Amino acid sequence: MSDDSPVRRRRRNPEQTRKAIVDALLSAMKERQAIPTAKDIAARAGVSERSVFVHFAGLDDLSAAATEAQSEYVESLVATVDAALPLEERIAAVVAQSAEIFAAQRHPRLYGLMESNTMPAVDARMRLTDKRIREALARVFEPELTRDGAPDGELLDLIEATAGWAFRHHLMDRRGLPQQAASRAITRALGALFADNAPRH
Repeated sequence: MSDDSPVRRRRRNPEQTRKAIVDALLSAMKERQAIPTAKDIAARAGVSERSVFVHFAGLDDLSAAATEAQSEYVESLVATVDAALPLEERIAAVVAQSAEIFAAQRHPRLYGLMESNTMPAVDARMRLTDKRIREALARVFEPELTRDGAPDGELLDLIEATAGWAFRHHLMDRRGLPQQAASRAITRALGALFADNAPRH
């Protein structure tokens, strides 16, 4: 019995079908498939091509829904790290978290960045996730980021860039480093940032 059979489709309610279509698009992105067509997505989801357009007005709407689902998943990986821990432990926790987030975002983010140029909804949702990750970093490193009662926004920019997707992408996908080597480089870079910005007596 094929995935497309009437019996298979009857088992899904509309919300399940919609989710299957979104998951199919994300699956294609994670496998670095060239931008998939509605036919490709339908085949992955086990639905008819017509069903894709029953649940989504067009592929742009589907991309926006996939961005929302992906963003929610990435945000669920942002853990609370106690700012009272020693700096070395906080850096280790942030680097481990960055590796987990990169694994989730690795290829879908490439598609998202391309689509964000022409789809305001995708751009806005991706920026919101970036903002939430930045806010989490600000909380983790609040002791180092506060000087004379004022936050050091420039240092936070550098921390965000160092711990973020783009730097790990450069190390792993452009330079070809394995994950552990990339994490060591990021740990070293963060340590250097904080050493550089330590209060001078």
